[in-house]
Amino acid sequence: MANKWDERKRAIEDEYCVKKERELIGKLKAKGEKDAKQAIREVCYMHCPKCGEPLKERSFQKILIDQCTGCSGIWLDAGELEAVAGKEEGGWLGRLWQKIG
Repeated sequence: MANKWDERKRAIEDEYCVKKERELIGKLKAKGEKDAKQAIREVCYMHCPKCGEPLKERSFQKILIDQCTGCSGIWLDAGELEAVAGKEEGGWLGRLWQKIG
């Protein structure tokens, strides 16, 4: 009878250890993913998605936009296209934006 109780006790301990290991693995995996995202963010921040050169902010119609120092491409953050199109209501960009929106 004591053998069955010992086996049951070991089984419960094994279940507990497996559960704790899974929790630890999950935490390590989440930390690794977070660290990887942070590293990517640091490498890519303010770099041109096309050629990889640094971006510099410049003012266009009192709106800060990002321009590549390598290929001279223009990159807009969220809301900047709407702001530029709103200032050019009579221009082609404003008319195009009104048709789309």
